[in-house]
Amino acid sequence: MNASEVIAKLTEQANLSLVIFTMGLLLCRILPVLTFSPFLGGEVIPVEVKMGVGVTLAIVMFPVVAQRMGAIPITALPFIALLIKEVFIGVSLAFIINAIFDAARVAGNLADTMMGSNNAQLYVPQLGQQVTLYSNLKVQLSVVLFLTLNGHHVVIEALADSFIAVPLDSFPRFSTGVWPFFELAIRVFADLLKISLILSAPMVLATFLTDLGMGAINRVAANLQVFFIAMAIKPMVAAIICATAIHMIIGRFQDEFVSMLAVLKHAIQLLH
Repeated sequence: MNASEVIAKLTEQANLSLVIFTMGLLLCRILPVLTFSPFLGGEVIPVEVKMGVGVTLAIVMFPVVAQRMGAIPITALPFIALLIKEVFIGVSLAFIINAIFDAARVAGNLADTMMGSNNAQLYVPQLGQQVTLYSNLKVQLSVVLFLTLNGHHVVIEALADSFIAVPLDSFPRFSTGVWPFFELAIRVFADLLKISLILSAPMVLATFLTDLGMGAINRVAANLQVFFIAMAIKPMVAAIICATAIHMIIGRFQDEFVSMLAVLKHAIQLLH
């Protein structure tokens, strides 16, 4: 083997190493979104499937970062710093995306607590945990509606835009300052309770008015066991109101999805 063949072999190995390092950085940003987002399967999807989907998305997005592949450091400490940065960005985006689904779960918990049926639990595969009846309904409704509206396409598009805003070989510049980005994350967390109250408002108000009516009846007929009567009436009233107001809940979900995707794109701009 002559010198030119040795140099060509070493160049080929170096390029292969850069491709592997680049794919690793891509996966560190993509996998948190796949892992924590209920609409992509959540906890129920096997790790092998998640890795397969993550590698597929990384391959699709590879041309976006291929031109800057040569600038990625291959030494230990700089590469580890880039890995930590990619995980931070991926977890931050997953937190923003997942907020609306957490709000749906909390809204169901509020409704079931008001009805007194929060002891009934169902397993939700997307969350990997036991939740109450109406939490299961609202989470499943939010996931199906999000997929129906092609929200996952917008999320994947936002992921690709994030690689343009913050390339793999550089760190977030925070052109408007560090605080606006973290203020946005705090606002997303604070809005979670507001969204939960809005989504649960029809059933919460119905059960509250039922309790108020039962209290007024108890003032007239003190010997009537209104507590036990209300336990049977409130779930029925809440179910009727939920079925009646389902179009309003779906409309609100659509509005919140639009807001969430707008916040996601704004967060990517703040990182730039």
